[in-house]
Amino acid sequence: MKTNFLLPHGFRKWGWSILGIAFILIFYSVYFESELSFFDWKVFAVYSNHLLSEVQYFTWISNNVQDEISALLVIIGGLFVAFSKEKIEDEMVAKIRTESLVWATYVNYIVLAFCLIFFYGMSFLTLLLCNMFTILGFFIFRFQWKMFQSNKLTEYD
Repeated sequence: MKTNFLLPHGFRKWGWSILGIAFILIFYSVYFESELSFFDWKVFAVYSNHLLSEVQYFTWISNNVQDEISALLVIIGGLFVAFSKEKIEDEMVAKIRTESLVWATYVNYIVLAFCLIFFYGMSFLTLLLCNMFTILGFFIFRFQWKMFQSNKLTEYD
């Protein structure tokens, strides 16, 4: 089966490593309620609107980019884990991959609909921010779980 759209199998290990680094950065930010000063950089902003300051367009600003780097690492690591080939990539794996992606999409939008109905204000915006990553997380979880079940079944045969 041709799977040109998938990354080589070796990307999965890199993906898990990148996700680990991202979660360490996120844990630090949430647990200590601070950001590392190492990430205070001058960055180019297309649009910047901080509290108590004027809106700025196409300018350089000072910003702590720990959140942005953490989010990018979650996306990159998640994509590496989710879309790397298995050691043996056959029709069954492709079927599990497709079903997991559809399932993750359904679950993601059910969770989003629930949040639209029951969360308001800043808590909803926080959940919306987290929702950027949930479809990838749901997919990885379901795909890995189904592959685990499939491998367990073949061991008993």
